Amino acid sequence: MQINLFELIKIFIEIVESGSFTRAAENLQIHRPAVTKALQQLEQHSGVRLLQRTTRQINLTPEGEDFYQRSKPLLAQADDLLESFAPDRPLSGQLRVDMPISFAALRVVPKLPDFYRMHPNIEIILSCSDRRRNMLREGLDCVLRMGELEDGDYISRPLGNIDMLTCASPGYLAAHGRLDTLEDLQHHQAVNWVNSSSRQSMPWIFKTETGTTEIHPPGKLVMDNSEAYIVAGLAGLGLLQGMRFFLQPYLDSGRLVEVLPNYPVPHRKLSLLYPHRHLSRKVRAFAEWLEALLRKS
Repeated sequence: MQINLFELIKIFIEIVESGSFTRAAENLQIHRPAVTKALQQLEQHSGVRLLQRTTRQINLTPEGEDFYQRSKPLLAQADDLLESFAPDRPLSGQLRVDMPISFAALRVVPKLPDFYRMHPNIEIILSCSDRRRNMLREGLDCVLRMGELEDGDYISRPLGNIDMLTCASPGYLAAHGRLDTLEDLQHHQAVNWVNSSSRQSMPWIFKTETGTTEIHPPGKLVMDNSEAYIVAGLAGLGLLQGMRFFLQPYLDSGRLVEVLPNYPVPHRKLSLLYPHRHLSRKVRAFAEWLEALLRKS
């Protein structure tokens, strides 16, 4: 019997990304024994063990990790190759995306009904995280990132710029005094943000008459979750520097106040990253929708 290698690889990738034989079978709408048999056939065909299986979890072997990372883009290209011969056929299938929590909650998720009206057959698996994710290892098709990019192995598509600002709660300013210059920052407390790659606090950046300057303001609290970051600022734990669209509702209600308006914060780049040079139709459609969404906001 001839082995359908394309289908075996597809099942293997689904096992890895779902983390379970049972979930893989459910997602692919096939029987659980068929998933087990497919993996056995693929391991026999490749001549190596791809997964270590226990009663509680599955883990990629070193050979399995290499096979996964090399087969994922190949499968995506094969899918897109077939789709290219039927360009009028509606897009379908899963799209796995990761993006910052605040951007998902305030910009993307409320507008997803518009995306589904255009592409009703696409299933989006959206993970929201303020930490950097390994796209290939976690089976992501694309990742939304803010700021300067450090992922030289991935392809980047610029989507636009995000306005930033510095602010604090009225209670914090009443207790610690106002700020007029950047030098005043050294006499205040900041709620700092941790870089998920270096695990170091990120500098605060300001525009000045001579260009841009980076400052590491003092602070006793460093965070990596945008929702908790806002709560810390509202509680008067320190100054905040963040995205204007995320902070604006609290500025409008008076719960936060902009500070240092004469020292604006430079825009931060927003980019969509994907793991291989060939951009699939699904990722391209999602990227174009995001670009249009940003132009309207």
